[in-house]
Amino acid sequence: MKENYYRLSFKVSFLSIGINLLLGIVKLVLAILSQSIAILSDCVHSLSDMTTTLIVILSLKVSRKPADREHPFGHGRIEEIGGLLIAVAIFLLGINFLKVSFSRFFSPSPVIVTNLFIVIIFITAFIKLFLGIITFIVSKKISSNLLLGDAYHHGSDFFTSFCIGLGLIFVKKGFVFFDSLGGIFVSSLIVFWGLDLGRKFIDKLIGKSPSVEICEKIKSIARKFPQVKGVHEIYVHSYGRENIISFHIELDEDLSLEEAHSVADRVEKEIFKEGLGKCIVHMDLSKKVPFTEKKKVIATLKHLTHLVGKIKDFHGFEIITTEGGIILNFHLVLDKDTSLEESHQISHRIAGILKEKFGFSSVNIHIEPYR
Repeated sequence: MKENYYRLSFKVSFLSIGINLLLGIVKLVLAILSQSIAILSDCVHSLSDMTTTLIVILSLKVSRKPADREHPFGHGRIEEIGGLLIAVAIFLLGINFLKVSFSRFFSPSPVIVTNLFIVIIFITAFIKLFLGIITFIVSKKISSNLLLGDAYHHGSDFFTSFCIGLGLIFVKKGFVFFDSLGGIFVSSLIVFWGLDLGRKFIDKLIGKSPSVEICEKIKSIARKFPQVKGVHEIYVHSYGRENIISFHIELDEDLSLEEAHSVADRVEKEIFKEGLGKCIVHMDLSKKVPFTEKKKVIATLKHLTHLVGKIKDFHGFEIITTEGGIILNFHLVLDKDTSLEESHQISHRIAGILKEKFGFSSVNIHIEPYR
């Protein structure tokens, strides 16, 4: 699977370098013949794509290195670093193109435009669209954020070249300012794409909370084992192609150490078998909570629900007693018009009240909008 991932990534990357080199040369010739600043900037844009694709190849090469003493989880995050560099390149190119477009708007210069030049520019645009589609399909097939960033870059090139082609049509008809207006619009999109991609890669590098879907999948796998009474504190650390997962399972206190270790070991193997990643399972003792205690907590929650008008309901009520303390988990349903800030205020206030009254070590509240 991994070899197929790298093989396809390298093929697409080298194809990208070849096409961008060819398009760069063609646009350079057109820029010299037409004296068009727009075509010249697009030429530089295409040639600069070679640099970003070389970053992709370098990132893939480094990320293949196995784990070592200094990097026990491998070198997979170099993919995120490479993707972030691509995002920065897109952003900087967008800013540069924005400057050129504004400059042309206020200081237009004569451009020699022929129908042949316009047709060639449109052809180069659709070549980049085709390359972007291929890269996007491969990135989704092998789940590569790195190639996805390159695909977006190719897509930005398509819009850039296409709008330059449209601008040249209007320039030929005497409306010179349309060229610069198109450039301003496209460069603004490029800047936005660069920022958006950069945010995604930064989230990966910093470490983002696992999605609800993956958490529920982990819980469902762990709960297949009858000895597992609960699952909490799920963390997923992404290292390129590898995920390192850790979470706690609550086991019956009557289990022996050998039995508990066997359950944890089987859970780890099942998580890995499902392709979610390597797993570290921590064992906690699950002690039964008296029914009367649960009733008191539920009664308090119902009372708080009546006091706070924004609260519509609560569900998924769960009390977990472990060696580390007592944990309360539940879902709180709020009015759909409640602001995010107010939602957090309500959540923190209720958690504080419940902690103080019942001595919970942790109160985890999942907020949902009322439907």
